Amino acid sequence: MQQNTLQRGLGHNIMAFDKYFRIYLKNNLKDHNLNAAEGMVLLSLLENGRKTEGEIFNSIHTSESEITQDQLVQELHYDKSVMTRTMQSLEGKGYVVRAVNPMDSRSFVFSMTENGAAFSEVLMTIMTEWNTAVLDEFSPAEIDLLNDMLARLAQNAKVAGTRERE
Repeated sequence: MQQNTLQRGLGHNIMAFDKYFRIYLKNNLKDHNLNAAEGMVLLSLLENGRKTEGEIFNSIHTSESEITQDQLVQELHYDKSVMTRTMQSLEGKGYVVRAVNPMDSRSFVFSMTENGAAFSEVLMTIMTEWNTAVLDEFSPAEIDLLNDMLARLAQNAKVAGTRERE
């Protein structure tokens, strides 16, 4: 009985959560002329502590100050073609800057511009409001447990999803 409930409920709930998160992000970014994919890239750059264009020029180059398109593809699980269009759009809108990857001249690294960094406050407000809404009536202990369980679930999914069929 529990297996049947898991088969119908867990995957469905995860897909529904992802769907509604993307709808929320899309609705809250449209006034800023951004789509959900662009918002996810900017979140990824923010969460990974990427430096702004000005900080890069004022500091010694480190691989942590920039991210490659392939790293973003792996992190966000987007197709390369979607990521290419997204990065071109963000670059055109002045949120990111592209440079030749010093480790591999065949690829590019991206970093946030000052405009991208300035938008981070808006983006973080959007995310705080989402988290407040979806975690309403959850205790801090429940939130911690949920986060731990979802992290384990994601790790198990990664292993299962990359395992080759026998």
